[in-house]
Amino acid sequence: MKLEANQIAVVTGSGSGIGRALARQLSAIGVHVGLCDVSMDNLTQTRELCLAGAPAGTRVSIHRADVSQEAQVLAFRDAVKAEHATDHVHLVINNAGIGGGGGFVDGDRAEWERTFGVCWFGVYYGSRAFLPMLRAASQGYLVNVSSVNGFYASIGPQMPHTAYSAAKFAVKGFTEALINDFRMNA
Repeated sequence: MKLEANQIAVVTGSGSGIGRALARQLSAIGVHVGLCDVSMDNLTQTRELCLAGAPAGTRVSIHRADVSQEAQVLAFRDAVKAEHATDHVHLVINNAGIGGGGGFVDGDRAEWERTFGVCWFGVYYGSRAFLPMLRAASQGYLVNVSSVNGFYASIGPQMPHTAYSAAKFAVKGFTEALINDFRMNA
């Protein structure tokens, strides 16, 4: 993947951690970025860090969005289109995620579904929402962040971790299946 100044990238979960680091790296080479997270305070800090290390003229837009809610992801997409005055993006990184969810048998159902919603549906909704914009670019890349729990369904014998692990397995399988889907259809 070769990214250059003035291309456009989208990063979910960019208020902290991996998402923030990716946003900073992209903006440092002059890639314009559309960023979302559930915390506007964290996003504001990310934006300031990005702009401090970016070439002049690099655009960094921030948007509050809960990626487990499709309507909010679609609003994020529409805001990126408007604020970056574009019909395309070159890179989408579905990074947003949360830990937790606990076990299926004795865990809290709402917590389980919240974890699965962010970690799996956030990837699904982000991919669906931005695919037309990726296809409209001269080159486009979709990156879906999973974790080691996409390979191993446990973090140890004494802790059920089914919501998170199931979501990360879904992300890994979806992303691998997309390779052939994109080859045939995109």
